[in-house]
Amino acid sequence: MNILPKKRWHVRTKENIARVRKDEAEAAEKERQEQLRIENANREARINVLKQKSKQKLLEFDIQPQTVDQVTATPEHINLFANLEHAIQTTNKDHDKEIKEKNEEYEKKIGYLTYLGQDTNEALGKKNWYDVVPESTRYSRSSDIKDTYEKLTLKDKDGKIKEKVIDEKDGEIAWSAKQRLDPMNSFKSFCHNSKNLEKLKKKIDKKKNHNKSKHKDKKDDSKIKLQKLREARLKREQQEKYRTQMFLSKLSGTAPENEKDDKIPKIKPKYNSQFNPEIARQNYK
Repeated sequence: MNILPKKRWHVRTKENIARVRKDEAEAAEKERQEQLRIENANREARINVLKQKSKQKLLEFDIQPQTVDQVTATPEHINLFANLEHAIQTTNKDHDKEIKEKNEEYEKKIGYLTYLGQDTNEALGKKNWYDVVPESTRYSRSSDIKDTYEKLTLKDKDGKIKEKVIDEKDGEIAWSAKQRLDPMNSFKSFCHNSKNLEKLKKKIDKKKNHNKSKHKDKKDDSKIKLQKLREARLKREQQEKYRTQMFLSKLSGTAPENEKDDKIPKIKPKYNSQFNPEIARQNYK
């Protein structure tokens, strides 16, 4: 990742990376010096304890221990731990190098370790799908054209290329193919056969008879429907005529008593201005 490389506060800038490495090295050096100081202090404490024990043993045997002046008068002090004090603690460089390479490889795989101006694909050695050339264009186009030409060319059993026969007649190209695909020619060949003609005639006659019978049935149905509608109209007209006669006779007062409609009950409406009293529910209570 290469996000905002020019910002000083960014973690992945070159200066910040160097500063972090420097701080890590200083912290490691301080830790090493502290460890050496602790070892030296432990060593001195052990030496002092041993000196005290040796003094006590000498006093038990009535032997006076040497003073500090006597000790300094001696030509050289024997230090049994001189090699450890002046020794430089070192590690296996090859082993450290292998561990460092493994860590760098892992960090590059996950995309964590990238240098300034370097993206993840460059660090991992990969390519995007749009940078990869398709497989169809990897081969030369000349070989593809050659293969297709060899597949399309007609050959004999011996493998020789067939000579192209020009199908032309009276200036018309592909004349035989057009004649073969012409539907009129197939129809003519079908009509020349007497059996086929008889079959066609029978089919045509059947269709005609069938159509005639259908037409007759339709006519009969239409006539019956018209007759029914006419009868219904005449009946309706008679009823309307009778109703008008009865209404007029009631108005004039000449209507016969037998012909009066007894089905309609005589209801005295509760209100003078009531409309349709026979329908009102209150008049039947």
